[in-house]
Amino acid sequence: MANQESESPESGKTSVTLRAVVDRIEDGDIAVLMIDADNTQTQLDIPRALLPSETEEGAHLRITIKLDGESRADTTARIRSLREKLLKGK
Repeated sequence: MANQESESPESGKTSVTLRAVVDRIEDGDIAVLMIDADNTQTQLDIPRALLPSETEEGAHLRITIKLDGESRADTTARIRSLREKLLKGK
């Protein structure tokens, strides 16, 4: 079935790639994926629109989950700026 391709999150890496199989498509809109990572099977429901247009039942997928440090830094800076503006207004 599905299989984990790379290291686990505990290994200190900033990304992990999983293998999944499209088990079924429900109501033409939701793809039900089966992921088998570390001998634990997990179901993930995802809008079909987020998958490649050729995706159909039985398709094999690779899913990469990656930490987004740049986005986090941008959000932290924006919040810091807003907080400073609010404190100056008091």
